Amino acid sequence: MHQYKDKKRNILLIFIILFSLSSINSRLFMEKKEELYDLRYIEVIGLDDATNFEIEQNLNFLKNTNIFFIDREILRDQVQKYNFIENYNIFKSYPSKIIIKLEQTEFLARTIKNNEIFLIGSNGKFINIERFNNYENLPLIFGKFTADKFINLKKIINKSDLDYTTIKEIFFFPSGRIDVKNKKNILIKLPMQKFQESLNMANKIINNNNLKNNVIDLRIPNQLILSNE
Repeated sequence: MHQYKDKKRNILLIFIILFSLSSINSRLFMEKKEELYDLRYIEVIGLDDATNFEIEQNLNFLKNTNIFFIDREILRDQVQKYNFIENYNIFKSYPSKIIIKLEQTEFLARTIKNNEIFLIGSNGKFINIERFNNYENLPLIFGKFTADKFINLKKIINKSDLDYTTIKEIFFFPSGRIDVKNKKNILIKLPMQKFQESLNMANKIINNNNLKNNVIDLRIPNQLILSNE
């Protein structure tokens, strides 16, 4: 009877030890499993190497966070600090990597605000030039205007016969009227309406080899005035 009790006690003890080991292993497994999904790598692509690296560094605080719980809003806010980014995509590459693909806005023109030069992006934003160069060939925009108003004008120019790349300067007047000067210093004075038709006419006149004037005045309906400044 005594041996039976000892045997029973030993079996119970073995069971307790096995259960404890199983619990420990299970806990360690869960901990390792959770660590497996900790964010370890952040890759930013699409811009120049220096800017990609800068954004990666700005996001380092997210590392060792469970990738399932990383809020895309946080990633978006970091990306949107750079107003020269037009589009972005965020991919979670499980178990431990995030890839952010960025697309830089297209620079359409330059303008001067508070004695500083800014680029106008196709995303409708004014962008400081400090990160960029080789923008001198872009048209220079004068006057008070919004980026959206300029972009709408560019769409009209693109639909017209006038080549946008030949434009040197654009002037926005308080009245709403617009002048366009090309790289040959020919000034086109546009009417308040019918921009596309007027640009088509101006382009036809410019391409006339006999043009000896540098001002094409189309402000008065049904009239064409050629003069020199």
